[in-house]
Amino acid sequence: MTKQSFSRRQFLAGAAGAGALGTLALAGCAPQQAARQNAEGAAAQEGTYDVMTATPSFLEKPPTPESVKEEFDCDVLVIGTGTAGNPAARAAAEAGAKVIGIDKGSDTGFVPSTQDFGVVGSRYQKQLGIEWAPKNEVVMQLMKDMCYRPNPRLLNYWYEHSGEAFDWAVEGVDFQLLESSIAEPTQELFIRPKMFPALEGYDHRKEYYPYFHGSLMTLPSAQWLLENCESKAREAGAEFKYEMFGEQLITDDSGAVVGAYARDKKGDYYRFNCKAVILSCGDFGGSKEMMQHFVPHAVQFNCSYTRMDCEGNQANTGDGHRMALWAGAAMELGPYAPMTHHMGGPLGVDAFLQLNLEGDRFMNEDIPGQNIADQLSRQPGGVSWQIIDDNWRDQLEVQGAGHGYVNHYLTAEEAARMPWVMNSVFLGYVTDEVFLNGDSDFRKAGVTCQADTIEELAEKMGLPADRVKASIERYNELCEKGVDEDFGKDARRMFPVEKPPFYGVKFDQAGMLVCCGGIKCDLDMHALDENDQIVPGLYVTGNTGGGRFLVEYPVTVAGISLGTAITFGKLAGENAAKGV
Repeated sequence: MTKQSFSRRQFLAGAAGAGALGTLALAGCAPQQAARQNAEGAAAQEGTYDVMTATPSFLEKPPTPESVKEEFDCDVLVIGTGTAGNPAARAAAEAGAKVIGIDKGSDTGFVPSTQDFGVVGSRYQKQLGIEWAPKNEVVMQLMKDMCYRPNPRLLNYWYEHSGEAFDWAVEGVDFQLLESSIAEPTQELFIRPKMFPALEGYDHRKEYYPYFHGSLMTLPSAQWLLENCESKAREAGAEFKYEMFGEQLITDDSGAVVGAYARDKKGDYYRFNCKAVILSCGDFGGSKEMMQHFVPHAVQFNCSYTRMDCEGNQANTGDGHRMALWAGAAMELGPYAPMTHHMGGPLGVDAFLQLNLEGDRFMNEDIPGQNIADQLSRQPGGVSWQIIDDNWRDQLEVQGAGHGYVNHYLTAEEAARMPWVMNSVFLGYVTDEVFLNGDSDFRKAGVTCQADTIEELAEKMGLPADRVKASIERYNELCEKGVDEDFGKDARRMFPVEKPPFYGVKFDQAGMLVCCGGIKCDLDMHALDENDQIVPGLYVTGNTGGGRFLVEYPVTVAGISLGTAITFGKLAGENAAKGV
């Protein structure tokens, strides 16, 4: 193999990054045991890999194929036809370009667990009466959540254009628009507004971590939106070739990208000649080597990405990042943002007391799961115990709002009258049965243990009883004062632990969904080199592109990852077709 020359700044930018350490317990994640095994494996490798001196194999460009089975010509080649790639292919085809989309999966790049689209200004949101906070409030909160590292102009574009991109992506589909989060669907395909209407009295301006209501959920999953974009792209003349692995880009003497080599699962190679390539290959969370190089602090977390390629391997292995780097593009400066938000227990990530394995309280519990995961990573064993007393039913409606929160209690009779609510994911409803025993359909556990006394509960949790009693007494004292002098939790969510039975819910490590951080790009989705110069003919979008999420994945807007994917996928396709 020919070793390429890469600058130290270009590739070590994210090596010492400080993105979110954490845990994840959402539906579809790998078991917690796998996460711990992965952590042990990563730890064992630390002594053999120095991110400051080693040159990992993914930086070495493979040799050019000696022969190809067939050549194809097009104007725009889209590599990776997922949530960003399908809109890109459709937009380019509708702009008049001859388009070919390739993907290493066996069909359109659908990720089964995806359904939330964080978009603003959709006609469907307006139809429901959903009003978003002003752009400056939403974008600035996102920037604060991410330590002001992303490109605010990209987030401005998302705010201004994501609604129209969503409307375009679903146009022509026969779906039902539900008027609220708990309305009953009567069609197979439907759109549900997430956590709408908002809780009575909820004011995002009063929240430490505000949540902006109004994201749209495409159900039963996002598959029909992606298939619609693929169908529209085909109608406009686009071709799709599946079970085709993008291997490397082709550049001319000037450095412009003019095509790509790909292989099928038989090992045969193909050459695609084009005027522009759009890389939309997803993130690099499934590549242990790339994670260890760019985000070493997060290698302990098992990546639970559910999209597989045609060979049965996890699909998010950084293919687009590697191809772009070999062609002269650069990684954006980190720290990169692992998506490691915890989904909590039967009461989600509600702000109930939490104790670590030493029996001590350690944080303001009134924070989202992404940030809970960060704090757990600092605790002994990386786990904690959520402590709840039997007053919990009356304490749900004043909890925070957003992804992973539980705000509504239903009796068994009420749940029986609304089975579609309890059969849905992440609507924030709970019954006594789900609280105690969990929900096997969504792999959500119930309470771990319960007891009639604090001493008995401590014993069942395996925590020192004297420390647990002291922590609860101190917490109850602060609840009585109405001021959290220790960690600053909102007094509205300070409830004493006093009524038996008492419940313990273990918050364990789970894993990471994706790792956000990509190729440097401008506002037109051009890939940029180390000197911020355009790499001619190369566009990046989705999690292959950079600029959107850094340091910490924000949960301020549910589904913003998918919302930006379709928005910037559409933009990349339009610009690639026009040569912008």
